[in-house]
Amino acid sequence: MGGQTNVEVTAPLADLGITPGLLGGELVSGEPLTLGFNITGGDLDFTTLAGTIEHEGSSISLTGDMGNDDDNDDVTVVLSDFMINTGTAILSADVNGGGMVDLFSLDLTGLDAAAITNLSNPQISLTFLDAASDLLEDTFDIQGDTLMGAQFGLAATAPVPMSADVSEPALFGALAGGFFGLAMYRRRRQQ
Repeated sequence: MGGQTNVEVTAPLADLGITPGLLGGELVSGEPLTLGFNITGGDLDFTTLAGTIEHEGSSISLTGDMGNDDDNDDVTVVLSDFMINTGTAILSADVNGGGMVDLFSLDLTGLDAAAITNLSNPQISLTFLDAASDLLEDTFDIQGDTLMGAQFGLAATAPVPMSADVSEPALFGALAGGFFGLAMYRRRRQQ
């Protein structure tokens, strides 16, 4: 599976002293901050849209200045390898290389397939879950319950099915059949 997921960050991260950084992905827009992440795999039923959408190698950092003017006391959280589970409507990520954590709930209420996949106008609301809000509030010394239930951003995801892998014997058979057909065609033209 291929395609892309875009996330427009709406949370007032700067007001909280947090600076996002793009580590693996692309900057789609600077204003509003919109990040693009390649879809690298997953297991999605394209008729029901049930399953998972993986973004291996995609990552962002969230860095907070913990008080001094220098960078010595900065704290960084790295979120990587994003995975969307459409069945549970949860976006999870690996946090600092320590394992997958459920970060955001996805609100798909009232959205049709066209709205969900419109990369230029993200409309899926990403809302902080307990684990994400607790992690960030503890890490960046933010007043409790500031992030719980708050919107992180808006997303759109446009997965694209990839053609099935073809085994070598099948590939060689198809090539041989094609070459045989071409030879027969040329032979008939020469007659």
